[in-house]
Amino acid sequence: MKIIIGINTYHADSSACIIVDGNLIAAIEEERINRKKHYSGYPIESIKECLRIAEKKELEITDVAFNTKPSSNLLFKGAFFMKNFSFKKNSLLERFKNKIDIKKLLLEKFTLNNNVKFHYIEHHLAHIASAFYPSGFKDAVGLSIDGSGDFVTLAISKCKNNKIKIIEKTNFPNSLGIFYHAMTQFLGFKNYGDEYKVMGLAAYGKPKYFDKIKNNLFIQNKKSIFELNLNYFNHHNSNFKYTVKDSLHIGEIFNSNLVELFSAELKYTNMEDQFKKDFASSVQKIYEYFFEKIIDKIFLKKFSNNLVFSGGCALNSSANRFITNEKRLFKNIYIPYAPGDNGGALGAAFVVSSKYKKEIQNYKNPYLGTKFSNDEVIKILKHTNYKNNVIHNFIEDDVNLFKSAAKLITEGKVIGWFQGQMEFGPRALGNRSILADPRNPDMKNIINMKIKRRESFRPFAPSVLEEYQSDWFTSNFNNPYMSAITTVKYDKQKIIPAVTHVDDTARIQTVNSKDNFRYASLINAFYLLTKVPILLNTSFNENEPIVMKPEEALDCLIRTDMDAVFINNYLITKV
Repeated sequence: MKIIIGINTYHADSSACIIVDGNLIAAIEEERINRKKHYSGYPIESIKECLRIAEKKELEITDVAFNTKPSSNLLFKGAFFMKNFSFKKNSLLERFKNKIDIKKLLLEKFTLNNNVKFHYIEHHLAHIASAFYPSGFKDAVGLSIDGSGDFVTLAISKCKNNKIKIIEKTNFPNSLGIFYHAMTQFLGFKNYGDEYKVMGLAAYGKPKYFDKIKNNLFIQNKKSIFELNLNYFNHHNSNFKYTVKDSLHIGEIFNSNLVELFSAELKYTNMEDQFKKDFASSVQKIYEYFFEKIIDKIFLKKFSNNLVFSGGCALNSSANRFITNEKRLFKNIYIPYAPGDNGGALGAAFVVSSKYKKEIQNYKNPYLGTKFSNDEVIKILKHTNYKNNVIHNFIEDDVNLFKSAAKLITEGKVIGWFQGQMEFGPRALGNRSILADPRNPDMKNIINMKIKRRESFRPFAPSVLEEYQSDWFTSNFNNPYMSAITTVKYDKQKIIPAVTHVDDTARIQTVNSKDNFRYASLINAFYLLTKVPILLNTSFNENEPIVMKPEEALDCLIRTDMDAVFINNYLITKV
């Protein structure tokens, strides 16, 4: 029996997974347990929870796979350090040292058998593996784009016969991911992972600064797809702050030259309103411009009609529309549910599992986390923290449960939906979700006022029953993980205004009963009442990681104005 632990650590969203004889059993992000958003330290508790779910012991582990290979790209790393760094204290050298120590730290926390094998999987190989192995394709072009991993920011590969061969790389410091992150900071969004705010804001502006950004922040180079003008950036400097050993702390990537470049605009706008919108739109168009060049380049290789795409930049659902809807160069496209660093734990473990030629099982399933029985839920509800604050009603029949939830939603209520195993990845996919009526034009503001308290320009996503997708949206791309946006059909936009963005688009989740029976049943119950096979779906949280435990769901209910929470078969409201 092969029991493989996959680990992502010292990157954002540290995580772990477990594969038993080719069967992906569990995967957890550490932030869901310790409640520290984008936690980047060692996923100790995630490893323990994966073992608990799989009912395995530490001593049974046969293999450990890390989504990093410190020995990769050594010649380039050495040349870069010699040219750009003093060998005194600096963040990149510290990061390199942390990765060398990852085996040692694991052995300090866990008792492993003497025969366990340790595998160091190059970062972008792990990214591509997280997409290729679940895709089911016999062959594919593999693409990975992110900020940086093992000193690489973009990788192109040939995937065939269960093997992945990287054939082209772009090295640090040239990075589309870092460029986008820098521009996100420039717009005032300082937290790691705020890039999605820029995507939402971009729809409100026009790309009037496209040429100015492209001609100044990028160097025209026929030898490469893109090259950053480092005169506008700090990330390559020896004193740049980037710490990952516990929580993630990243310094200001852009420098004063960027402020000077836009000094005239800043003088009159003070970074407010229309300038921000137009700048965000320009940044998004710049990314899409280079993304299209990358896609055209790999298509011309004529290796395969299939594309698998991963890396943090694969979360840019606005740009992904280019490959899923507007310019379908590839016949089949697969983007995984966790394309970012969290999914690197999966990819590393998939690579190792493939070496043992184990039959792939359950790799497409995102519902890999902790679940709670009804007996466990009632014990929590009877605890003193909750018994005087909430009222619970057990609905034994599932059909009545779905009807009750759907009816509340039609009445304008905002509900929490906590069912089965928690999703893995950055997006709530119907097991840890907040749900509402997409027909209500005021619902976006209602949710923001009641619960989320987030920027008004950020859209909410629709979950649509798969069989009705083409009736409501222009794209027929199967989108179970909210990987790409599409246009809401013109005659439907007024029916579902709460999930139609200002540019008439929506980042949809397609849902079917095979993949998520309970969520599909709830949407169908809403459809029977309204003739709309769609629910507004947003993550079950309030400026925190997505809830993992019933206690966290109940706490969110109590401290916000959410109307009700459904945890398994319990309908729960406040006193």
